[in-house]
Amino acid sequence: MVAKFIAHGKTEIIIEGNIIVIRCVGPWNIEYFQGLHQDIITAVSQLDINNYAVLFVPISEAICVAEAIDYHVDFLKQGNTKAIAVNLTGSEVPTITKDLCQKAYEQADLNFQFFYSDESAKAWLQHQLV
Repeated sequence: MVAKFIAHGKTEIIIEGNIIVIRCVGPWNIEYFQGLHQDIITAVSQLDINNYAVLFVPISEAICVAEAIDYHVDFLKQGNTKAIAVNLTGSEVPTITKDLCQKAYEQADLNFQFFYSDESAKAWLQHQLV
């Protein structure tokens, strides 16, 4: 897929043990997800690919265009994460963000939970790892 527009959104990815912490400032378009997916692939390559989890921290207007959801779900289905925790504290639209994440993660058949602090999210993720 060729990018048509400039990517909207910013990402910071940090690896903490076997947890990939992804902080993303929205809103996001499909071009943003193309770059995000490459960044995630790079991060996963630094971990035990059979035993890792993700802490997703959406920030600001944490929403995306409709076609980006399907694109992201296809990517998620190819992954091997044990679980995804979502910290909704930084989202300006937490109900919409939660609905978008729930839809995507259910379609990708992922183990996920929502939280309001990094600490509680990381504690849950640690219990999901082998």
